[in-house]
Amino acid sequence: MSINSGFSEESLRKIAAQKISFRISVKIHLTIFIVVNLLLLIVNVFFTPDFYWIIFPFFSWLIGINMHALAYILYARGVYPMGKRGVIYHLTSYIFVMIFLFVVNLTTFPEFYWVIFPSIFWGAAVIIHILVYIQYYSRKAEPTGKWKSRKEKAIEKELEKMRKKQEKKQEKKQNVVK
Repeated sequence: MSINSGFSEESLRKIAAQKISFRISVKIHLTIFIVVNLLLLIVNVFFTPDFYWIIFPFFSWLIGINMHALAYILYARGVYPMGKRGVIYHLTSYIFVMIFLFVVNLTTFPEFYWVIFPSIFWGAAVIIHILVYIQYYSRKAEPTGKWKSRKEKAIEKELEKMRKKQEKKQEKKQNVVK
């Protein structure tokens, strides 16, 4: 049975194999994360019960797990435009790193909320990234009825310039030959 998606059977097989590889690597990473953090928790409880330093490697590694799983989910769901992936990665990284920094702030220096500064500045960068994405990649209807983003319009314009350049070169070659 063939899926009519515009992809060849070989292409679909490669995509399926890549999805399986990503899924297995996420499962392996998650398993190692759980085992190592359980061992670190045991070490923490037995040797330094006064201070739970386990939260630092746990939350740091959790950020990596999140990004690894997110890469799989985006690939599996077919989110291929790099601009969209970039915004999703940036926003997700911001959220998880800010949670981590908030925990670090509360456990190391709770009298002063220094975590506000990176959250404001990085938050502004995330907002700018989202706005640029919306402005650059959002699609608008053309007079012809087709929907094109600014990027697609710029690509079409550049292609037209390249075609004209090629035509001029061809004309020069023909004039030289005559």
